[in-house]
Amino acid sequence: MEEIPKLIANEEKELEQKKDKIVSWLKKPINFSLFTVLFIGIAFRLYYFWMTRAQPLWWDELCYGSLAKNMISHAWNGTSLIIGETNIRPMIFPFLWSLLLRLNLGELVSRILLVLLPSIASLFFVYLIGKEIYGKRVGIISAFIYGVLWINLFYTARLLVHMLDLAFLFASIYFFLRAVKPEKELDYKSFAYSLVLLSIATMTRFQDGMVFFIYLLILVLSKKLYLNKVKFWYAGIIGVSPMFIFFIINFVLYGNIFPALFGNYLTSGTDGKTTPFAFGLLNYIPVYLTPVLFVLFLIGLAIIVFEIVIGFSLINKNEKLRGGLILILILVLFFSFFIFYLKAAEDRWLFETAITMVIISAFGANFVYEFLSKYSKIAGVLILVLMLVFGGYAQYKQADPLIKTKQASYLQMKQGFEWIKANTPASSVIIGHGIEPYAIYYADRQYLKLPENDSNGINLGNADYLVAHAFVPQPAYLNGYLQDNQKNLEIINVFFFDSQQTQPAMVIYKIKKTSV
Repeated sequence: MEEIPKLIANEEKELEQKKDKIVSWLKKPINFSLFTVLFIGIAFRLYYFWMTRAQPLWWDELCYGSLAKNMISHAWNGTSLIIGETNIRPMIFPFLWSLLLRLNLGELVSRILLVLLPSIASLFFVYLIGKEIYGKRVGIISAFIYGVLWINLFYTARLLVHMLDLAFLFASIYFFLRAVKPEKELDYKSFAYSLVLLSIATMTRFQDGMVFFIYLLILVLSKKLYLNKVKFWYAGIIGVSPMFIFFIINFVLYGNIFPALFGNYLTSGTDGKTTPFAFGLLNYIPVYLTPVLFVLFLIGLAIIVFEIVIGFSLINKNEKLRGGLILILILVLFFSFFIFYLKAAEDRWLFETAITMVIISAFGANFVYEFLSKYSKIAGVLILVLMLVFGGYAQYKQADPLIKTKQASYLQMKQGFEWIKANTPASSVIIGHGIEPYAIYYADRQYLKLPENDSNGINLGNADYLVAHAFVPQPAYLNGYLQDNQKNLEIINVFFFDSQQTQPAMVIYKIKKTSV
């Protein structure tokens, strides 16, 4: 019995020692800065996540959710939506979502595990990458910028692949940087980790596969492409083994190792001849960063490019030059893909370049700080803080109203199809235009698509209900058809944009079978 008080005393002593270590660590200004920056980034994510935890899903979110549901029941095999989405979308995200659905975990848990936690993880890896290349201060500044980056906050509130993708990609970049350190032989373990993570990132978002070519180039320039060493091949094969498995599964199911790439699904939205290159996409850089941070980005970019050019022969020996080159190549390669090949992009399609934008901006801020600190340490700190405060505030002003105003987008579609699920037989078939993923995800119902035109007349087939809505342009003939067939259609529910119920957003009609 005497041993119990001793054990308790020892545990209390160990706890006090741990507390002392934490307090001692936080007393150092740079460590306290890191803690503060990470706290701010996580706090923003938690705040907006909780605010938007029940918001309606957008089309792409619904497509992933529909794929996840179909992986469980296979009830929509052969439908146009599932066939098309399976060919063009990576399957990692819907597969993980389907596992959560199998466990009867709701949408909130899916948001936490597939979006919120990966977003927080990517924040931490941004710090580690910035620290690995340019030192701890640049890492902290990078984490701050990324933590408040408006587009990142906005999509942390969306059930899309981007946050999961960036967590895998940034982790891969970090381990690759550790693998190719100049003072020693290639770290094979970190190299294998990097390739495994990049393989998973690629299967989460196909464009990430371009980073494999960046890694290959850096290995050549760093003189670490050890083709004559067994360890190198072991690490490489282990690293890309997820991709091999992915190719084998595709070949067995579709007869094509990469349908999205080699099946003519990943194509430009242009004819490739008359459409000019989309140089206007470069405007997304200042859009991402907002004015103050964009100026810092330009400063950092000019210095980094200059250093790479004059020190190119030293890349195999200089970690800073090599890391800077990786960042530049990520920016150039992804923008080139969308500018010269697809000739179009949405802001989120360029998410992978965020790592370059924030770290180069942080490098620029640190350059200004170090320059001013030569004359006055206080002035250097003050200007650095002011730059980050104004830059962060601009990001907040961009993110906050956007997240709040889009919070109720497509609410009536969610309400309407959830009503259909609760108030119609499970065997019901819904027909409409632009309803496919809503019918699957929210209503758990089969669907039919309205024809684009009525040149051959409208065939409602075996549909039981017709949905008309205002969220995508409806076929030109639909209004006339609804007017001419009032006896054959019964309005059973209407969902409105306004509380006065004067602006219909979605109308549900029951089709009278006697008239079909």
